[in-house]
Amino acid sequence: MTPETLKPSVAGDQPVSAPKRKRTRRWVLTGGAILALAAVFFALRLTSSQSETSPETSQDAPPMDVTVVHPAATTGGTIQLSGYTQAYTEAPIYAQTSGYLEKWNFDIGGRVHTNDVLGEIDTPEVDQQLAQAKAQIQVAQAAADLAKVTYQRDQTLFDQRVLDAETRDSAADMFAEDQATVVADQANLDRLNALEAFKVLRAPFDGVVTARNVDVGTYVANGSGTQLFVVDQISPLRIYVQVPQAYAQLVKIGMAADLTLPEFPGRTFQAHVTNTADVVDPASRSLLTELQIPNTSGELLPGAYAQITLKFAGTSPYLTVPENTLIFRREGAAVGVVDANGKVEIRPITINRDLGTKLEVSRGLSTTDQVILDPSDSLANGMMVRIKPATSEAKE
Repeated sequence: MTPETLKPSVAGDQPVSAPKRKRTRRWVLTGGAILALAAVFFALRLTSSQSETSPETSQDAPPMDVTVVHPAATTGGTIQLSGYTQAYTEAPIYAQTSGYLEKWNFDIGGRVHTNDVLGEIDTPEVDQQLAQAKAQIQVAQAAADLAKVTYQRDQTLFDQRVLDAETRDSAADMFAEDQATVVADQANLDRLNALEAFKVLRAPFDGVVTARNVDVGTYVANGSGTQLFVVDQISPLRIYVQVPQAYAQLVKIGMAADLTLPEFPGRTFQAHVTNTADVVDPASRSLLTELQIPNTSGELLPGAYAQITLKFAGTSPYLTVPENTLIFRREGAAVGVVDANGKVEIRPITINRDLGTKLEVSRGLSTTDQVILDPSDSLANGMMVRIKPATSEAKE
């Protein structure tokens, strides 16, 4: 044995063996793990308890107080549309005979009355043809008279058995041919007389000359298609407007409308509906509607842009709600609607027009709906609310 092994040990300074140190460390680690698991367990129990009690807390929370209004149906409403004016009648004047314009009496803007002479055409060729036709019919008439006398004489001789039937029949045939020639020549004469009458260009009705496309000395040909003059009847005046399909059933013959034009600021003219196309245009989904205005002064001009305000006597297809019911969402405009049980529904709507303090709604609401006024930002689907009486301002 060595001297170290024979050295006596001192109390309190005894060495710890390796197996004992390992057992101590194991117990320490085991206890720490148990404490950690216990902490996790209690944390999970606390979270579960909070989640279970939160619905009860929300259910126990008092419902929000809200004020509601009902969408209002509009009666006797109006709609403003763009349209244009048009002459009641427009008559282009064409040449019905050939010749040279000898003179014209009215320029554009000239006020004319029925049968006023707009201009005259010099037709030397037609004049000569007319003179020839008159002479020709005289020759034909003379031949027909001679054929008639000859036929009557031959008929008498035939009755006396002096003349044979063949000669009598030849005379009858000649007489019939000459009569037909007279009829044909008379028709030609009438045609030329009509062409002579077309030498004078006349106004077909009271109106205004809106175009003059010829001058003195211009050659005009029958059937050329050239408009010599254009006359418009502007009293009464027509107005055409395209009424949206939603309003088509509300348009009635005789209903009143206000007409405004930019060249007459501050003035309103009264018109009324006279006709509709009775068909919705598939391209624009609108109803072509015609209105008329007396325009006795003639101050309104055809072809002008106009604003037409139609006045509906019946019920409008749209509803109105106050503008402070609107909720702006990423999906679009919406309102909060409360059902009979006090449950909130965020309902999307389609706005037809913004009327300032009110919104005209075309889709999404009915008159029985309860729409929330001044909705809160926290308003959500399924939320329970309590309806409180509306103030007088809200009811309006």
